[in-house]
Amino acid sequence: MVFWVIYLTTPNRKAIIEKATELYYRDMAKSGIENFNSPELSELSESGYLSSAKSSLMHNLETKNGEWIHNGSELENSDDLKFDLEEAMKSGVIVSGTTGTGKSDVGMYLADQLMKEGIIVVCFDSSQDWQKRSSIARYQTLTIPHIDKVPENSLIFDISRLSVEQRQNLIENFSQKLYQEQAMNPSRKQYFLVFEEGSSYFREGFMRGKRFSNTAMLMSEGRNYGVRFMVITQFFASIDKMSMRYMRQRYFGYTDELNDVSYVKAFLGDQALKLKELSAGQFIYYNAGRTTKISIEPYTSTIQKQEIAIPQCAPIEPIKQNISIIPVAKLFILLAFGILVLNSLRGI
Repeated sequence: MVFWVIYLTTPNRKAIIEKATELYYRDMAKSGIENFNSPELSELSESGYLSSAKSSLMHNLETKNGEWIHNGSELENSDDLKFDLEEAMKSGVIVSGTTGTGKSDVGMYLADQLMKEGIIVVCFDSSQDWQKRSSIARYQTLTIPHIDKVPENSLIFDISRLSVEQRQNLIENFSQKLYQEQAMNPSRKQYFLVFEEGSSYFREGFMRGKRFSNTAMLMSEGRNYGVRFMVITQFFASIDKMSMRYMRQRYFGYTDELNDVSYVKAFLGDQALKLKELSAGQFIYYNAGRTTKISIEPYTSTIQKQEIAIPQCAPIEPIKQNISIIPVAKLFILLAFGILVLNSLRGI
């Protein structure tokens, strides 16, 4: 089989950096951020802007006979779900695609593999899909934004009854609690957190905002304490660019959102244009600079679910105040003595 690939002279370093900076400013402007600093070279590299700039400055993609070619090599096709568990516990995972692409199915398949290795999977699910179809057997329906304790077994938190603000507060408080418990426990367990509709929490500016400081700290330092995460989102481009550096395994499903396609080019080059051609269950898997087109079947599980009751808090009794008569008696004695002294002074 013959592939036609056109190679052009590699652009110089200065041109790549200038183009990467331009792409960075463009994304900041699209995200509505008004005040942001000029990016460091390391940030441009880790966020994929350098590779995107190089791709846009080079003609590195041609197709022949319907095959996909990226940087001069054929895109691998696979019917198996690709997943590097070791890398997942080092960095993290992001799954993107519009509604109906099967991104939650990817998450459920990965959760299975994680749990087989003894890793506790905790899912924050606003769709109730996980409690219906996943193999996590236990779930808890939250009506207030409070989690009593960190679960010791895999668990789904159904947060569908909470408002967006309540969900954000819940996850921020849970991140603080989990971080503290893991940091204080030398024989700590391993946790993998799953965030459905991740764009509700990890929007642009998330890593720099005070409101999500505990969640950001868990994202940046949780690896040291056995905590990693998966973000599932419909809108890839809306996820905070700094947080993207922590999610090195990426599954890209169908999307026709212009912002998403443009941003995915930072990782896939012109292959991002193929996102519009994917069917439900098809994804482009990206890891360590390699891309693979994968296909999965809808996830199904027959595991019987068990709802975990929320602990009932005992009502707080009012504090009883015992008033002693001794201080009151002393007060009257002092008052009477004062009156006597005052009268005697008047009689002088």
